[in-house]
Amino acid sequence: MLRRVMIAAVVLMVAASAWAQEKQPIESDGMVTVEVTGAGTSKEDAIKDAKRKAVEKGAGTFIYSHSKTEDFVLVKDTILTRAAGFLHGYKEIGKAKESADGVWEVKISADVSIQGVKDTWAVVQNLLKDMGRPKLLVVVKERVDGKAVEMSTVQTKIEGILKESGFALVDKDQLKEIDKKDLQAALAEDKPDKVQAIAKRFGAQVFIYGTADAQRGNDKEIGGVDVATYEAQSNVKVFKSDTAEIETSVTGDTDNPARGVQQVPLSAAKQALAAEAGVVAAKVQDKLIENWAQYLQGGGEVQLHVDNIKFGQVKKLKAELAKIKGVNEVNPPDFHNNTAECTLQTTMTAKDLAEKLDATMGKMLEISDVTQSVIKAKFVGE
Repeated sequence: MLRRVMIAAVVLMVAASAWAQEKQPIESDGMVTVEVTGAGTSKEDAIKDAKRKAVEKGAGTFIYSHSKTEDFVLVKDTILTRAAGFLHGYKEIGKAKESADGVWEVKISADVSIQGVKDTWAVVQNLLKDMGRPKLLVVVKERVDGKAVEMSTVQTKIEGILKESGFALVDKDQLKEIDKKDLQAALAEDKPDKVQAIAKRFGAQVFIYGTADAQRGNDKEIGGVDVATYEAQSNVKVFKSDTAEIETSVTGDTDNPARGVQQVPLSAAKQALAAEAGVVAAKVQDKLIENWAQYLQGGGEVQLHVDNIKFGQVKKLKAELAKIKGVNEVNPPDFHNNTAECTLQTTMTAKDLAEKLDATMGKMLEISDVTQSVIKAKFVGE
């Protein structure tokens, strides 16, 4: 843990020093050329960091003119996650360097499209107004020496960092007693499907479910004082609430687990869990922002569930879906109990696809429900 903190500090110092030495942006025809230095624990991470900094520096005047607007943090993070899309080329300046502390440093010159940032900013803001903030439910089962604890340190940390990023959270104070019992049962029985049912009832597009454990190690004597030592490990999964599909699975550093050293054993356990929470929460945040940005951009997989359809009509449905512009592929539908379940590869969001289905196939399909990844409809005619 100490090594990770030291590396992070060095990364910040490298970035601050490099910023002072870089040339000022040169703007022409809506494009701006900037020089920035990225830092990270690998060359790939350093280049990724440099691309984000290039966009933030090139479009900085525009970005921070919006700093007082609602949902600023979520919009800004979404933009920076897609930084590569606003670069019209970049080149490395000099050779990438790796310090003795394991920090990579890469300097680049990049051409940034300010207009691209402005256009995307408007799109993201409009979608947020239309859809509302992404809503999440977080549930983490935490144990110390195999015994469950009521207040999860990892869960609290994840909730805090996501709230700061602009995500909305299910208010657990509004959960009914039966919901609270269902959550407790889900944790005790390790059944995420029960969490999914609650997440859907409260309108959460995503639910985060996981476990965190702190185990006592070998006690030590430091400076004549007996201390307890603990190591913490966690496994956190991010699910889509409408399909129960796992979007990502996150763990801490298994080779260098988070540790706690204190005189009081419980304090050592909490220290280890807090350190683990910091690592895992940051990973979850990055992945959620990345997935959210991809969803706003459109594209990926959308499921269409059509009820009241006969087997002989499924072929006609598939053919009509394939004609829609923006639908790249229609996988062979599953058919059961007069329901066809189609998986579509598309460049649109589920909402945009539903609007297009209503416009082009309104005489065939009657749409009843649209979520982040699933469209439900009724077959009403040929």
